[in-house]
Amino acid sequence: MRASLAAAAALSILGAAATARASLVLALDLPTMVARAEHVAVVDVQSVKSGWDANHEQILSTIDLTVVESWKGGAAPGSHLTVVQIGGTVGDLTQTVHGMTRFVPGERAVVFLTGRADHASVVGMAQGKRQVRRDIASGRLFVHAPDRAGATFIRTTPASTTAPVFEIRARPLDDLRSEVLGLTAKGVKTEAKPGTPPAGGGTR
Repeated sequence: MRASLAAAAALSILGAAATARASLVLALDLPTMVARAEHVAVVDVQSVKSGWDANHEQILSTIDLTVVESWKGGAAPGSHLTVVQIGGTVGDLTQTVHGMTRFVPGERAVVFLTGRADHASVVGMAQGKRQVRRDIASGRLFVHAPDRAGATFIRTTPASTTAPVFEIRARPLDDLRSEVLGLTAKGVKTEAKPGTPPAGGGTR
């Protein structure tokens, strides 16, 4: 009995430590996501390749995306966008960044990207990539909530206990497309300025 209690206590301590290490990421609403993105697109993930950086200090993943639809940025269908981000696996070593989204070859997603088309980063970390899946019953395509990727998302202003930090329910792809195109048509101003930290960056 004492051994079981000790084990339970140890697990609780480990769980608390893991939570404390998680990134805090600023929650962004959709208008802010669109404003900070150079590219908003439906994409198919073609490949994910990981390797060491030039100084052999951290692992970088390079993700090749094929554009299916472009909602902002003008990338032609069939063209490619490339995301480069920290984290990945090389041999027996895996580097994980809490709050950083994961890409899986073969999946379809809506992405919000900032930076050059050949060396982009994801806006808002995990918030900037949302899987697209077809609903079997209706046959419609739905955009699913982003994976929290081990991060805690926070607001800068108080919110009621019932309000989600960001949208947590799947929504029809058609609806999200219309909203993003509407925001783009209104000419939402890009907030990012040269020399500022990446949007939605976390703290370890």
